[in-house]
Amino acid sequence: MLLLGFSSGLPFYLVGNTFGYWLRDEHTSLTAIGFLSWVGIAYSLKFLWAPLMDRVDLPLFKRLGHRRGWMMFSQIVVGLALFAMGGTGTKAGLGRLGAFALVVAFASSTQDIVVDAWRIESADDGEEQGLLASAYQFSYRLALLATDSVILILAAAAGWRMSYGIYGACMAVGMIATWFAKEPERADAVLAEKKREAPLWTPRGFFDAVVGPFIAFFRAHGWLALVMLAAISLYRLPDFIMGPMANPYYHDIGLSKQTVGAVRGSIGLIAT
Repeated sequence: MLLLGFSSGLPFYLVGNTFGYWLRDEHTSLTAIGFLSWVGIAYSLKFLWAPLMDRVDLPLFKRLGHRRGWMMFSQIVVGLALFAMGGTGTKAGLGRLGAFALVVAFASSTQDIVVDAWRIESADDGEEQGLLASAYQFSYRLALLATDSVILILAAAAGWRMSYGIYGACMAVGMIATWFAKEPERADAVLAEKKREAPLWTPRGFFDAVVGPFIAFFRAHGWLALVMLAAISLYRLPDFIMGPMANPYYHDIGLSKQTVGAVRGSIGLIAT
């Protein structure tokens, strides 16, 4: 679980705040940085394709099992796309670099979906579920530290393109964890139940998979469901608004990458 959590957290800032720092360091305009920050919307919209993870098998990865197959596939795509970002750089054009960043965001959010499903189905009881969630969050935060702080120091020494290539190789951590993980025993029962429902591409299947959970949520919680959804939707809004521009601001006022990385990895870590 620790390795899978690290693998899930690794790409998040590499297509977000840290990506913005790289772009500004290459003299990209703030307008372009703001536009490219929209690739991160994949993390907010992943509920739209999450039902596919329950209903579609990957033939080439079938031997690993349904959950592990999707995890391995998404991790490979993230790693290759990060390599491609490092190999492309800004000189080849922002369109190509942004396309690879979008691939990273979609594959990373897909990995989040499947890792969460694997974690829930692997737990035997509520206590074990809590332990797995704690391990996941701990290693996820370590990955955020590595991609928000350590990478700045690395980029100052080796360059951005090399740094992204190194972090692409770090996705092997998740692949190794997926290879040795066990396919949850409950996964087969869950998947069989999903496949008995209407096909996802039909109106009834899409309604049951995407709209149905919202209806059940409102029936269970009544008007409080609106409050909970509003809190979930808005509590990180300031981060999404200012986050992509924070690193370009630090760059423009003359702070070095080493300084920003060192402060985030020391005082910033203690403060949070």
